[in-house]
Amino acid sequence: MSANPQAIRAFGAAHRYYQGPGALGLVGDVVSRLGRRPVLVCDAIVADLLRPAVDAACGVRDMAVPWIEVRGDVTRAMVQGLVQQARSTDAPDVVLAAGGGKGVDAGKAVSRELGARLVVLPTSASNDGPCSESFVYYDEQHRMESVEHLPRNPDAVIVDTELLVRAPRALLVSGIGDALCKLYEGEQARRAHGLNLFGGRNTLAAAQLSIACERAIREHAVPGLAAREVGLPDMHFENLTEALVLLAGLAFENSGLSIAHSMTRGLTRVPRIAATLHGQQVGYGLLVQFMLERRPQDFMRQQLAFHREVGLATCLQGFGVGATDDVLQVIADGAMTAPHLKHFERPLSAPDFVAAMRGLETLADQPHSQSLENA
Repeated sequence: MSANPQAIRAFGAAHRYYQGPGALGLVGDVVSRLGRRPVLVCDAIVADLLRPAVDAACGVRDMAVPWIEVRGDVTRAMVQGLVQQARSTDAPDVVLAAGGGKGVDAGKAVSRELGARLVVLPTSASNDGPCSESFVYYDEQHRMESVEHLPRNPDAVIVDTELLVRAPRALLVSGIGDALCKLYEGEQARRAHGLNLFGGRNTLAAAQLSIACERAIREHAVPGLAAREVGLPDMHFENLTEALVLLAGLAFENSGLSIAHSMTRGLTRVPRIAATLHGQQVGYGLLVQFMLERRPQDFMRQQLAFHREVGLATCLQGFGVGATDDVLQVIADGAMTAPHLKHFERPLSAPDFVAAMRGLETLADQPHSQSLENA
């Protein structure tokens, strides 16, 4: 008797999650429970940050940790080169994927190729990828090629907030933009009876996690950003970090995506916008989703005010791009290629996106919009 995916609820998550000041000191104990031959995958900057603590923690367990360097975009060719280097270091059985988006994605790809266990060590709260089982390949022209999947979520995610609080402000703002959409995209996916990233129906847990993520961001984003300026991971920073890394990751995988992420398919076709952080693009995409949902003016004004307060773009001028007919059409055409369009309350067309973006430009009140270059 075969199962009907439309009738099966599915939920997935990282096996273990650790967060707090000095959490990196746990890496030796965590790795020793998974294997004996770890390898660190990250770029040179992250290696300088992490290797002393990683080597010390793993050394207590009599484990050496060779390092292989990530350079450039996560392409198939680059990953194969990393895999060859890893295999020359005595067949690693645990991959430590460290850094921001690229370092973590590269480590995920290497772990899949090696069939190794995976421990993720994020160094910023810039995105919701650390807890997820997905990663992205790019082509040689720096364009997204495909979204790939691991056979399981990471075995462990270790978030040392003493490191994260020192990361650039722009990365934390990007994380806020990426996480802010989770409740609203999830609501659209649930209304459309869409399947989540595990191929099943939404659970009650997914909906509640999305609500918790939204609540934590609204409450802790501004004071959390202030804590980053001081350099101390206080309660606000800890709660914000959990929302951006753990709750957002659980929410998007177990709920599904919709218009905010669909917009990135179009926004990245504009070179100047493609060079900005993913969370900035998604944050703008969420505002476009609200316009397509025909949200009330008061609601929109509240969202625009929050975006400005935390430093997210509210219009295309916020990316330093004019809202010309050609630019709007390029973005709209790209958005129409996204697979997440099916997770919306009604069918959409390119003219719908153009109209929503035009409306947002008007509503965003241009004198208040600030270019990202000056943020």
